[in-house]
Amino acid sequence: MKSPDTSLRYRISQMLAHTDLLRSRVPVLRKAYLRGFRRSQLEAAHRLRDKERIEVAFFLTVPGMWKCDYLMQAMMANPRYHPYVVVYPYSQYKGFSHEEVEATLRRTVRFVEDKGYECVVPYDSRRRRWQDVKKTLNPDVVVFSDPYKDCLPRYFIHHFRDRLTCYVPYSLTILRLYRENYGIMSINLMGLFCLETPMHRELALKYMPNGAVNAVVTGYPGTEVFLDPDYPPHDPWKPQPVKKKRVIWAPHHSIDDDISISTFLLYCDDMLEVARRYSDRVQFAFKPHQLLKFKLQRLWGAERTERYYNQWAELDNGQLEEASYVDLFLTSDAMVHDSASFTTEYLYTRKPVMYLVRNSNQHDVLTPFGHLVFDAHYHGRVLADIEHFLDDTVLGGDDPKEGERKEVYDNYLGLVDGMRPSQRIIKELENLINS
Repeated sequence: MKSPDTSLRYRISQMLAHTDLLRSRVPVLRKAYLRGFRRSQLEAAHRLRDKERIEVAFFLTVPGMWKCDYLMQAMMANPRYHPYVVVYPYSQYKGFSHEEVEATLRRTVRFVEDKGYECVVPYDSRRRRWQDVKKTLNPDVVVFSDPYKDCLPRYFIHHFRDRLTCYVPYSLTILRLYRENYGIMSINLMGLFCLETPMHRELALKYMPNGAVNAVVTGYPGTEVFLDPDYPPHDPWKPQPVKKKRVIWAPHHSIDDDISISTFLLYCDDMLEVARRYSDRVQFAFKPHQLLKFKLQRLWGAERTERYYNQWAELDNGQLEEASYVDLFLTSDAMVHDSASFTTEYLYTRKPVMYLVRNSNQHDVLTPFGHLVFDAHYHGRVLADIEHFLDDTVLGGDDPKEGERKEVYDNYLGLVDGMRPSQRIIKELENLINS
């Protein structure tokens, strides 16, 4: 499979296709565009009222952004819906390695196929071109997992004005990035924007230019598995000669961002050494954010990056995890991380967890909901804090934060109106269709 066309002509056409400057920044144009797009979305929904079989395309680029297992399965069980996953390449227009982009695409296809879902890769090998799925698949509903312009223009929201669209966020929002989380045009154009909690809707009402007309509290589909008492987790951990505590290290990718929360470069060597020193008592899973490898290849080069990742894979008491993390969470004993989304998601396990703090003003970059989940963590600011966490809490069982984690879980992480997120999303889609 060839990489997407990177010719000058294509790059210019892509830039023009994604140009959103005037209608995003000129208030009168933005208001008119949002209003017109909303009208088109409602018309697209109404056209589905009498349709016997609704074609639903779930768009996906990397495994870590997939949060729709239960929604997918609910639609598969409903004869009115025909859901399938469309896998297309993550952008390589940011200087990322072409080889890693293609390797990620192949890994995503395997991820989807291993789940038993219908998987479509809209690539025309004869013409060496990524296809327009509106023409080849003709979906009625498009479910986005990524709201950013990190894709070819034909897979972006602007191209689907005449199809009902839905955005299921790929992470639970806790960072005070209100423009990125609520202000960008794509989220405001969606027919349905699924929100995690009433606290998130309050922010949407305040910061969305469209007045949050498409924003509905559904609960977070990515954590629905943790609410399912019948889910049997697969054990992904490497077999050990004796039983050991299982600890996940999950570093974020933001090593070069303006608002960086990543502590990876501070602890990457230390964590390998910690894993070796605790080898008789603890096994570690290195669970990097899916974008970290792209950025390390740009910073370190491909050879050094591969060598580092392989060190984790080859440790007797260590392993590299680059795909789904649900089973990893459920079969672990604790986690150390600096991931925004995991700050909430791991609390569903109610197990001990440490957040590695890069900045002394961490609270300043968090939303009110972010404060709640962050404060339910142990906080690590130096290597000694990690070691104390391992010695005292993970191995020693001294867990003073246990009650605080339970309180957050009981008050904020349960069902919305007694309905699972997948059930709620289908209900809201049907409300749009039948309104």
